[in-house]
Amino acid sequence: MNSVTSHERQVAPAVNEPDIGFQAGFGFYLGIVVTGIMAIAGLLGDVATATLLGVLPSTVTAVAIVGHIYAKRARGLPERIGRSRWRRLACYVPAAAFAAALSLAALAPVDATGRFVIVTVVLTALAAVSGFGLDRMAKNRYVDAITADEPAATWPWQRSGGWTGEPAYTVIMAFMILAGVVSVWQGEWVLGPFWILYGAVMILSRRYGWYDLDETDHWNPPEIRAHEAGLVVDRSFWKGFVPWETVDGVRLTDDELVVERRRFGFDSGFFDLRCDRSAIEDAEAVSEALERARERAERRDPRAVETAG
Repeated sequence: MNSVTSHERQVAPAVNEPDIGFQAGFGFYLGIVVTGIMAIAGLLGDVATATLLGVLPSTVTAVAIVGHIYAKRARGLPERIGRSRWRRLACYVPAAAFAAALSLAALAPVDATGRFVIVTVVLTALAAVSGFGLDRMAKNRYVDAITADEPAATWPWQRSGGWTGEPAYTVIMAFMILAGVVSVWQGEWVLGPFWILYGAVMILSRRYGWYDLDETDHWNPPEIRAHEAGLVVDRSFWKGFVPWETVDGVRLTDDELVVERRRFGFDSGFFDLRCDRSAIEDAEAVSEALERARERAERRDPRAVETAG
């Protein structure tokens, strides 16, 4: 299967010098990977703990500096990583390799097996976290590069239907009541009854409408922007990209704005972007802007690129 499909079309991203954040993240990631390889090799070779503690920290620093310098000179590096799912998945290969290395504990000297397991688990966690950070930074920068134009429409994304905050709110209050019951059972007769009463009152107030909580009042809700290339779902630290070629239609009902989309070649309502209409200031204008953007995308000559997914 080709890595570039006919429906993944977009103007080529601008090639810029990576920003300081990506340079630092890439350097740290490279430092963790190289140091992890050295640490595992040293443990398998029964190198003394004191020796490793003296060498590994300086190795992390030295490699991180080298990676920082390389990333600064590698123009377009985050965009090249971010445009391909396979390249982003490759960010997690070192973490997977470190996790697989745990099976080598049986081959290590008996007195080194304990420290081998501990160090390997720590390295796996660090490599996974730094790999995730590199993945996110690369993807976000790729999305920014291909959507540098002014958006045709912008609106907050509050999920409608089964994705509203009502069930989560009820579950949180139920856990609060449970915590109060446990506190009472343990002999806490001050905070325990308070949390039970508070949770019960909040659930009943939502059920019977004793107070009006604006459903659109969320903490930093995601934002959706319509660009020439497609839709950007901006969660601040996590940006998703939906090319117009995967959008089958836009529907506006009394309750929601629905962007019908395909994923992996399948049409399913599960993949649709369903937005609560009450959270959108002018839902009709947004819907019309989306339709115009789709029409312009259909008239453009196709140029294949990979989607940021």
